[in-house]
Amino acid sequence: MQLPLPIHQIDEETLENFYADNNLLLLDSLHKNFADPKQQFFYVWGSESSGKTHLLKACSNEFLVQQRPSIYVPLSKSQYFSPEVLENLEQQDLVCLDDIQSVIGNDEWELAIFDLINRMREQGRGILLISANQSPNALPVKLPDLRSRLSWGESYQLAPLDDEQKIKVLQQKAHSRGIELPDETANFLLKRLDRDMHTLFQALADLDKASLQAQRKLTIPFVKEILQL
Repeated sequence: MQLPLPIHQIDEETLENFYADNNLLLLDSLHKNFADPKQQFFYVWGSESSGKTHLLKACSNEFLVQQRPSIYVPLSKSQYFSPEVLENLEQQDLVCLDDIQSVIGNDEWELAIFDLINRMREQGRGILLISANQSPNALPVKLPDLRSRLSWGESYQLAPLDDEQKIKVLQQKAHSRGIELPDETANFLLKRLDRDMHTLFQALADLDKASLQAQRKLTIPFVKEILQL
């Protein structure tokens, strides 16, 4: 049973709260092309929790705030919708295809993405932003013409965050929630939890809820108690 595409709504991911220090060239090129589109195709790749989904949602948010048509398609959830969701997307100012590796190897999806790229190229408008966990050349694409098209535009590897940067991002996230995350507590979380940002953000959300209910600060004893560490 096919379900409707989960349309992305404006949420908390923005370019302002995307940690950009490791990816300044990419952000600069995106900003320039959003204002004056000259490059249609962008391919960003990196390991899990390198910020790919945040970046794509943030770019889509940027367009939606400006009332420019944009769509974010989470291909990691492609089991819930069909390749037909890509039809007529060349009418959008920005199309974000997240986690393309999730559908690579599927003939219907590969053909649908190939056709979308061709339509956007022919129309000469709109920006396509694709993310993956591998470079275009390393991705096991079955359709040769799609492989070549994935290399048409600019390609960037998202640089991973080091521990110091992860702490800074966590503290910024905590601040946006109205809570303080002391250095020693942030360091404790990094030592005791998986270091991927999804896990750390989920832990912070749980701690935010618990601290609000208990009216407690994020001390190490409180974190140990709530997360059972």
